[in-house]
Amino acid sequence: MKKLSLLFAIIIGSVLIAGITFFLTQPKSHGPQAIEGVMDLRHHSFHDNTPIKLDGEWEFIPNHLVDGEAFDSYQSYLVNVPSAWTKYTIDGQQIPVFESGTYRLKVLIDDTEDILGIKTSNIRMSNALYINGKRVGHSGEPAEDSSYIPHNTPYTAYFSPDKKELELIVHVANFDYAPGGGIISSIFLGDQSSIAKLREGAIFYDLITLAGFLTMFIYFFGSYLYSKFGIEQLYFSIFCFASGVYTLTHGEKLLLDFINISYAPFQKMQMISSIAVGLFILLYFYRALIKHMNRLVVKVFCAIGTLLMLVALLPTSFNSLFQNINSLYVFANIVYIFYVQIIAIYKRATGVMYLTLSSLAILLYFIVATLNTNINLELSALPPLLPFICLTMLSLYISHRFADSYLEKGKLTEALIRVDKLKDEFLAKTSHEFQTPLHGIIGISQSMLKDNSLPISADEQKEKVSLIFNIAERLSYLVNDLLDFSKLKENELTLRMASVDLYAITHMTVEVLSYTISKNVKIYNHIERGTFVQADENRLRQILYNLIHNAVKYTNEGKIDITCYEKQSFLVIEVKDTGCGIAPENLKTIFNPFQQFNYSIGGSGLGLHITKELVERQGGKIFVDSIVGQGATFSFKLRKGQPTNEELPSMPIQTYQHPFLTFPHIVEKIGKKKILIVDDDAVNLKVLIDILTQENYSIIAIDNGHHVFEYLTQQPSIDLLILDIMMPTISGYEICQQVRQHYTSTELPILMLTAAVRPEDMIAAFQSGANDFLHKPLDATELMTRVRNLLLLKESAETAVKMETAFLQAQIKPHFIYNVLNSILSLSYLDLDKSRAMITDFATFLRNSFAFENANSLVPLEKELSLIEAYVNIHRTRYPEQLEFNICMDEPIQCLIPPLLLQPLVENALLHGLKVRKEVSELLLVIRQEEHMVIFQLIDNGIGISSELLRQIQNGEKTASQGIGILNISKRLKKFDNATIHFDSHENKGTTVEIRFPIITL
Repeated sequence: MKKLSLLFAIIIGSVLIAGITFFLTQPKSHGPQAIEGVMDLRHHSFHDNTPIKLDGEWEFIPNHLVDGEAFDSYQSYLVNVPSAWTKYTIDGQQIPVFESGTYRLKVLIDDTEDILGIKTSNIRMSNALYINGKRVGHSGEPAEDSSYIPHNTPYTAYFSPDKKELELIVHVANFDYAPGGGIISSIFLGDQSSIAKLREGAIFYDLITLAGFLTMFIYFFGSYLYSKFGIEQLYFSIFCFASGVYTLTHGEKLLLDFINISYAPFQKMQMISSIAVGLFILLYFYRALIKHMNRLVVKVFCAIGTLLMLVALLPTSFNSLFQNINSLYVFANIVYIFYVQIIAIYKRATGVMYLTLSSLAILLYFIVATLNTNINLELSALPPLLPFICLTMLSLYISHRFADSYLEKGKLTEALIRVDKLKDEFLAKTSHEFQTPLHGIIGISQSMLKDNSLPISADEQKEKVSLIFNIAERLSYLVNDLLDFSKLKENELTLRMASVDLYAITHMTVEVLSYTISKNVKIYNHIERGTFVQADENRLRQILYNLIHNAVKYTNEGKIDITCYEKQSFLVIEVKDTGCGIAPENLKTIFNPFQQFNYSIGGSGLGLHITKELVERQGGKIFVDSIVGQGATFSFKLRKGQPTNEELPSMPIQTYQHPFLTFPHIVEKIGKKKILIVDDDAVNLKVLIDILTQENYSIIAIDNGHHVFEYLTQQPSIDLLILDIMMPTISGYEICQQVRQHYTSTELPILMLTAAVRPEDMIAAFQSGANDFLHKPLDATELMTRVRNLLLLKESAETAVKMETAFLQAQIKPHFIYNVLNSILSLSYLDLDKSRAMITDFATFLRNSFAFENANSLVPLEKELSLIEAYVNIHRTRYPEQLEFNICMDEPIQCLIPPLLLQPLVENALLHGLKVRKEVSELLLVIRQEEHMVIFQLIDNGIGISSELLRQIQNGEKTASQGIGILNISKRLKKFDNATIHFDSHENKGTTVEIRFPIITL
C-alpha cells in the first residue's frame, strides 16, 4: 500500500507540475502594451482577425466615477490591467475590497472607416464603458456607494471611430464581492468580424458543453427512473445537471440570455453548482467503487459539501469569502477520487480504466479553469475536448456495467432453465419412486378390507387398515399431480377421449371423498343419470376430485353442490361451496402453479393448475367466481357426449367403514390423566388418539380451535393441551396466548405440534406460552416421553400446592399452643366455666387444623365458619376487651368451598392488621349470595397495607410478610371458574378482602 500511495503521489505531482509549467511557460503575447495610459495602434491593421488585448498601464482614479472631461481634474494613478484592485498600492496604502473607481485608456489609431468592436470578459462587480464620451455598454449599474446594481456579464459593443484617438473610460464598482473588484480579465479591441468571432466562439463552446451535460443528465436520470439501476445513476445525473448549471452561470453566462435574474440569486447559483459538481461526482464514484472507498472519508466530504452549500445561501459579502475554499473542496474531492481509482486499478477492478480517464479529464479541466481565473489565462486555452472525454469515459463505464449485468442475467437465466429442468426430472423420478410403495400399500390394505375371513373381533384392526388405505390414496393423488405436472410441461400427456357417464364418475368421486371429510360439510350431487360428456374418463375423474376436494378444504361447515346444465353444444359442470371464498385480487392467479392463498390449510398448490390444463386439453374452459365470506363457484365446460348402448365396464364404487371421527371425540378412562387434543386434520387426530389411548389416558379430541375454552370450562380437570400450530381461522399461537391469560405453564402445560422445522417457529411457540414443541411426522416414543414429562410437571406443581395447604393446616406455632395452654391454666383457677369453654374451642380448632384433606376437595361452609369461630373465641378469651368480631349472613347458605379459604385471612387480620391497635379492633365477615356466586367480605379497621405491599399481593408475588397463606389461596382459586380474590386497603384505615366463589351445592 505504501508503494501504491507513492505511485499516486508521483502521478498527481507530475500532472500538476506539467500543467502549471505548460501554462506558465506559454509565450507572452507580443502585441502592443499600454504605456502610461496610452496604447499606440497607429500602424496596426485590424483586418487580420486578431483582436488586441488592451493590457498594460491604465490610469485609475479610486473612489470616484468621472467622465472624460473631468478626468484630468482628479489625481490619477497608473495601474496594471487586467488585475484586481486589491493588488494596487496607492500612496503606500492598499485599495479597499469594497470600492468604486474610474479607469481610462487612450488608444491611438489610423484613420479608418471600418466598424470596430470591443469585448469585455470579467469586470467586478458592475461596470459601464464609455468611448469618446459615449456610453457603449454596461453590466449592472455602477455607483460610488452601495446603491449600485451589481452584475458581471461579458458583453460586446460596436462603434465607428470618428477620431484618431479613442478615449476609453470604464466605471467600476464593487460593494458585495469579498475578493475585490476591478478589471479582472482583458478587454479586447478589434474589427467587427474578429470581435464577433471571439464572442461566438465563447458562446459556441458554452453551448456545446451545456448540451453534453444536459444530454447525459436526461439520459441517465430517465434511465434511473425507468430501471432503478443503482443509485449511482441518480448521482451521476445530478452531477451532469450541476455541471450544466455551472456552465450556464460561468463563462459568457448563458443563463442571463434566457431569463432576467438579479445578481444575488445568480451568484448563489454559481457557488452551489460548483460545490454540487464536487459533491455528486464523489457520491457517484463512491457507489461505483464502494469496495475501495473509505466510508468515513466520504461522510466527511459530504458533510463539508453540505455545509458549504448552506454557507452559499448567505449574503454575497459573506459567502464570497469562501470562494477559494470551494475550489479547494472540489480539488480535494477529485484528488481523492483519483487516488481511489489507482487503488482500484491495482486491485484489477472491472472497468476502472474508464473512471480513471474521466477523473483525469476532470482534474485537468479543474486545474486549467483555476489557472484561468487566477492568472488570467483565457478560456480558449482550455481544450474543449476535456468535458467530453470525461462524459464519454463515464458513459462507457456505465454502459460496461449494463453489459455485464445483461450478460450476468443471461447466465442466471440459463442456470435457472437448467435447474428447472433438473427439478422436473427430480419430480418425475421422485414421483415414480413414491408410486411403487404406495401401490403396494393400497393393494395390500384393499385386499385385507375385502377379506371376509377376518374375524369379527378384528374390527379395530380393520378400521386401522382402512385408515392406512385412505392415507395412501391421499398421497397417491399428490404423486399423480406431480407426475401430471411434469407431463403437461413436456407435452407428454395422452388423452383417450370418449363419451363418458358424468353421473357415474361424479357419484364415484363424491363417494371416495366422503370418507376423508371430518367436517360438518355435506356434498350434494344434482347431476341426473344418463348425462354424458366427451372426455377422458380418468382425467375427468381427476378434474372433479381436485375441484370437490378444493371445495371441501376451504369449507369448514356448510354444503357443496355439484350441478350441470347445457349451453349450446357444451355441458357446464359447476362445483359450488359455501366456504371462505377467494379475494378478488387472487382470482387472476388462482390457476397458476404452486399458488396458495391460505398456507395454513396445506397442499402442493398444483391441483387447480393441473385441473385447468386438463380441461383445456380436452377442448373446454374453466372459470371461477367468488364472493369473500360466501363461497366460490368453479365451473368448467366440456362438449356433450352421446349415450352409448354398449354395456360399459362396471366401475366398482368401493364403500369403506368410515375410519375417521366425529367431534368431539371422547375417550373416558376413570381416574386417568385427561388430555385435550386440537387439530383440524382428522388423520393426525386419529394417530394421536391411538398412541395416547394405549397409555391409558383419557382423551378429548376436537377439530376446531375456537372450542378450546368451551372444553376447558366444561372439563376443569384437563391435565394437558396438545395443539397443532397451523389451523384454519385461528392458529395454535393465538390459542396458546389466550390460554396463558388464564392458566400458567404449570397449571395447564401445552405441547405444540407442527410440520415446520424452522427455528423461528420454535421460538414463536415458546414465546406464545408453549411448554414443549414437537415436529411432525410424530414419533410415538418421543411423543409419549414428552407427554409424560409435561404431566409430571403439572403433577409436581399440584403436589406443591397440596403441600402448602397441608402446611397451612398443620402450621400451629408452638408459642400459640403455649400461650393458649397458659390461658387455660390461669382460667382454671379464676373461672372454671370459661376454662372449659376455651378447652372446647381449642379442641375444635385442633381437630379442624389436623383434618388433612386433599387440596382439591371441598368442605361445607359451616365447617370453615366453625374453625373461624373457634379461633376467634380463643383470641377473645386471651384478649377479652380488644376484639369485636361478627359474621353477617342474611340467610344460611348451603355450599361447598375449598378448606382453609377464610381462616388464614381471619388469622392474618388478627395477627397483623388489628394486633397493634390500642382502641377496640373490629372484624366483620359478610357473606351474601349473588346469582350463582357466593361473596365473602372480610373487613377490619386495622393499620392497613402499604401501596407497594398491596401491589405485590395483587400480582401474586411472594412477599416477606404474607407467608404462603394468601398466595396459596390465590393459586387454589384459579382452579374454579370465575373465582377471584381482591384486596382493598388504606394505611391506618383498614383492609377489605373480597372473595367471589361459584356456588357448589352439597
